[in-house]
Order: sequence, then C-alpha cells, then structure tokens
Amino acid sequence: MQGSGAERRITARQVFMITVADIFKSYGSSEVLRGVSFRIEGPKIAALIGPSGSGKSTLLKILAGVISADQGEVQISLGAKVSFMFQEGALFDSFSVFDNVAFPLVRGKVPAAILPRHQKGQVAEKVFSILDKVGLGAAGRKYPAQLSGGMKRRLSLARALVTEPDLLFLDDPTFGLDPVASSVILDLIVKIQQESQGTVIIASHDLRRLLPISEKILALFEGRIVFEGTLEQLRYCDNRTLKHFVECRFDLDQNKHDQII
Repeated sequence: MQGSGAERRITARQVFMITVADIFKSYGSSEVLRGVSFRIEGPKIAALIGPSGSGKSTLLKILAGVISADQGEVQISLGAKVSFMFQEGALFDSFSVFDNVAFPLVRGKVPAAILPRHQKGQVAEKVFSILDKVGLGAAGRKYPAQLSGGMKRRLSLARALVTEPDLLFLDDPTFGLDPVASSVILDLIVKIQQESQGTVIIASHDLRRLLPISEKILALFEGRIVFEGTLEQLRYCDNRTLKHFVECRFDLDQNKHDQII
C-alpha cells in the first residue's frame, strides 16, 4: 500500500541527490570555475569553504539555476524544489516583511492583499508559519529598513524557506553579523534542516560556526574542489594550503563542541 503524500515526501528526501560534473565558468578572460565535480546525498548540511574569490558564490548560483555554467552538468533528483539565499539578502525595500516572504509563493504578484480571498488565506498561513519559525512572527507589517542586520538575515532565510525546498543554497548567511547574531542564524538553519529533512549547502567564511554543524565539507580553491569529506577527514587532510586556510579560522585539534561555546 502506498503511503500518504507526507510519507512519500519524506522518503523522496531521504534518497535525494545532487551530482555536479566538470563545471566550468568564466567571466570574460577570468576563469572562475575550472572543472568542479562532487556529489551530495541528502538529507544533510554541507559546507562550501574557500578563500574570497575562489568561486563559491558563482558555484552556488549555478547549482540553484540562477546563472548558467559554460560547460558541465548539474543533476538534481527529479521533482526536487530548489531555493537560494543571496549573500546580500536581495530584499525588496518597498515591500513589507510579509510581502517579501510571500513573493516566491505568488510569483511576484504583490502585495498579497490583492489576491483572491482563498489564495490570500493559503499564502498568509505559509508566510506566518515560516516567520514564526525564524522569530519574526510579529514583524509582518514592518519594512526591511526597520529591521536590524540579524533580522534582515532571518527575513532572507524565511523567504528562501517558504516554498519548503528540498535543496537550499545559502550564500554567506551570516555575512556582516556579530558572533551572537551569526550563531542565532546558524542555529535556526540546523533546526529547520532537522525538521524538514532537506539538504542545505552553505558557503561561509565563518568556519568556527559552520564546520561543527556540517556533515560534509567541500573546499573550493582557485576554481577547483580540493577536498570533499567530513570534518574528521579534514583533520587528517595532507593538503597544506587547505589546512593552513582552515587552521587560521578554526582549531582542528579541539573537540567540535568546544568550537561553538
């Protein structure tokens, strides 16, 4: 006997996969990605790390379908829903918090107040549900300019999550935030990923907080993946350039729980 829709969805997420093969991307004469290949089987949180300018943002945008690769292939499980959170947030300043989150649900037909009553009710239920999860349940009528930096990040995260994606790409979600706000954002991501059983790929320079929560680590240097594995495997990696980069930001010898205190 077939299970319910919810049961089928959970099963699908358990076998969810993304396969990336020989991705190349250039901007003019600048070669940004030089044959990127990897595979992730979800559900899990994966970290995409590397120096500034190594191509992390470009790679995430290609995986999310925001831009196209010059060469190579990205294969995502059939029917998987994908969402992307831009590093800069990409919020609409003239839209309320509610309408910023509703935007992907209504395909840009905002304000949501103009929708037919039945549709407006469905949208409102989803929007307020995700706003509650990120701690912005009381901020629906506010505008981005009225929010703190941490609240804006939570708003961007809410908009990325409202469609209940199977695969979520987050481009430096803690950029510009203080340590406390950064911890709040990453704690939210972990909690929501555990609830949804989706797969989240996070690019960030905040290795102290990112690595302990990641089940898989991808290291991108000069447009190539130079490491793919777990934190424990990273501790014994013999790539001296990668180890130096990580150890300047994260103590690989400490217990992972000590890193986030």
